[in-house]
Amino acid sequence: MRSLSSGIRETCNGDPAVSKICKKCGKDLPDGSLAYEVKIQVYADFDGVLPETGTAEEMEPRMQELVAGMEQADPDTLMRDVFHQERHLLCPACRERYLANPLNLPLPEEPS
Repeated sequence: MRSLSSGIRETCNGDPAVSKICKKCGKDLPDGSLAYEVKIQVYADFDGVLPETGTAEEMEPRMQELVAGMEQADPDTLMRDVFHQERHLLCPACRERYLANPLNLPLPEEPS
């Protein structure tokens, strides 16, 4: 049995096993126990505005350079630059911690 990155266990033949684990704390989540699936999608935002950088004739060499660079690049790296998704299984306690600070921002210091 192996653990997938999502926290769901998989048997040797690839089928999901019945038991699950919390991706954050590693707690075993027995059958029928409460668990939460977190799906994260990060994708490039386009606001519809292309900055003016010159005439079409001036842009042609730059476009060719970009295309040549993309042809040399790893396709997975290019894809990750525009889209990435993850799936994680959390226990109730880790869900609460995640929802309290999903962006993992620095927390304000408490007054002494």
